[in-house]
Amino acid sequence: MNQIDYSEFFSTKAEANDFLSGLTAVTDKIFQTDFHIEAILPEKFGINKSDRLIAIMRENNINTESRDTVKMFLVKMQEEVTKLPVLSLTIAFEPQEKTLKALSEWFLINMKKQVIFDFTVDYKVVAGATVTYNGKFFDFSIRPVVERILKIYTARLTTSGTKQVPSTTQNIHQEVQDISLGR
Repeated sequence: MNQIDYSEFFSTKAEANDFLSGLTAVTDKIFQTDFHIEAILPEKFGINKSDRLIAIMRENNINTESRDTVKMFLVKMQEEVTKLPVLSLTIAFEPQEKTLKALSEWFLINMKKQVIFDFTVDYKVVAGATVTYNGKFFDFSIRPVVERILKIYTARLTTSGTKQVPSTTQNIHQEVQDISLGR
C-alpha cells in the first residue's frame, strides 16, 4: 500500500474520528446485497472526498468490484489513521481552515510525517502556543515572559516605596524593555 496523505480528509483529532467513523460505516455495509462503493462513499464523505478515496483505491490497484479487497483496504486505512501521532496544541485563538492546512503542510514538508492536531483554545496563552508531543511538553507562548515582567515590575513598584505607575506609554515601554533586558 502506497503512503497515503490524509491531510485532504482531516487535520484535527475530531475530524480524524469522523473519518474513521465513516470508514467503519462503509465497511459495515460492504456485504449487504445492494452495496456499491461509488454510491455509499458520497453518503458518508461527500462528493470530493469520495472521489479522492476512489482515486486512492485505484492508485493502490484496489479492485472496487471485489468487496473483500475493498474491505481489507479500508481496514488498513483505519489502522494507519489510528497510528498517526497526535500533536496537542494550546493556542489563544480558534484556528481557521487555512491555519490547519498550513500547519499540516509544514509537518509534511519539514518533518516528513503527518500529524493529527488536538487543539485547545486558552486565552491565557496570550500569543504563541504550548505543545505536547510524544509525552513532552513545550511552552512557546509569551505568557511566562509577560508574567515575569509583571512580577518584576510589581516588585520594583513596591520596593521603591512608590505606588505611582509611569504616566506615559513611552515610560511604560521603557520600563518593560529595561525589565526584559534585566536592568
